[in-house]
Amino acid sequence: MTGVLPIRFDAIAGVYDQVRGHPPEVAEQIGRAIAALAGNDALVLELGIGTGRIALPVALAGCRVVGIDISAAMLRVARAKDGGEALWLLQGDIEHLPFADGVFDATLAVHVLHLARDWRSALAEALRVLRPGGIFVQGRDWRDPQSCVGRLRSKLRETVMELLPGSRPPGAGAAIGQALAKLGATVAPEMVAASWVAPISPAQVLEEMASRSDAETWVLDDAILNAALERLRAWAASVYDDLNQPEMVEQRFILQAARRGVEITR
Repeated sequence: MTGVLPIRFDAIAGVYDQVRGHPPEVAEQIGRAIAALAGNDALVLELGIGTGRIALPVALAGCRVVGIDISAAMLRVARAKDGGEALWLLQGDIEHLPFADGVFDATLAVHVLHLARDWRSALAEALRVLRPGGIFVQGRDWRDPQSCVGRLRSKLRETVMELLPGSRPPGAGAAIGQALAKLGATVAPEMVAASWVAPISPAQVLEEMASRSDAETWVLDDAILNAALERLRAWAASVYDDLNQPEMVEQRFILQAARRGVEITR
């Protein structure tokens, strides 16, 4: 997987914000919410900063933001958007951060830990570079699971597992909270940083999957993806009268914070 993911990220860097970007007012709300957790003028490290879709609003909300990412193409997009003014960017591996212990007031991970070779190592690194009492923030996008987006994504996972018996979708889920507690961090309940609705059609969801813009497709080779999409299109045609008819999909951006203790348990 480690040889595939950087290629996937480089390939979608130019369209990533079109698929995963937030409306300007939503991005602003997210930035303010993260900055409030990190603290005034906090030094924040984002793991897997990508195109800076989260980091730039955080910087505009008053934080000093450093970003690291394995994809050179993603970083080029971030630099072009930022103009070299608000973010400090570097290419590197989130499992081996090039920073001393206790440097940052906050570390941030959005949709990235499950893509690491060893997410537990990446998580330990995220806490290692935090100052005692610093905060680790996880962020994730949520879309209504009963919407066309949620149903088609769920069906894609189900189909892939049928095509690849014994496989399972990536993701650490509740294990992240358990690992944070083991590392000596205190985990707070999730909070909704922003919520909004947007029109999305089943055809749009299928196109995002076919173009590999959807993160669910990044770890699939071409043969499996094409086979899965053939089945998925047939299923969608049997469920939806008009694949091009958009529906208003509720979306949220969810945050969860964990406070680092004085000592990190290894």
